[in-house]
Amino acid sequence: MTPYEMRQQAYRYRREANVLEESAQVLRSVAASVRGLLSGIAGISRMVWQGPAATEFEQEADAQSRNLDGQADEISGEAAGFDSKASSLRSDANWLIHEATRIEAAQAAAAAAPAPEQPSTAS
Repeated sequence: MTPYEMRQQAYRYRREANVLEESAQVLRSVAASVRGLLSGIAGISRMVWQGPAATEFEQEADAQSRNLDGQADEISGEAAGFDSKASSLRSDANWLIHEATRIEAAQAAAAAAPAPEQPSTAS
């Protein structure tokens, strides 16, 4: 891979990392919106009605609230995975750019070095 190709790959990695970070932020927002969404329904229900149907409804609302909170936890976990992959891509991009710079410097030094003297063939 040439230094130019290494830099191009690094830029692609950085773009992908940006997309992953933006996606992670969206996932965290969704998780925050969903978490606790149903938590107050059972309490409100107790103020409005009572009896076996109300109790069954409240139990189901509590169960669904826990389920929804669990889904929010999973979404948050996926967001953390996206952040981790983005960090890895940024690290790889930085390494590629560092190596491209090192190779270019070595090539420039080799080009600037004087040619070795050839032994004289005259006798």
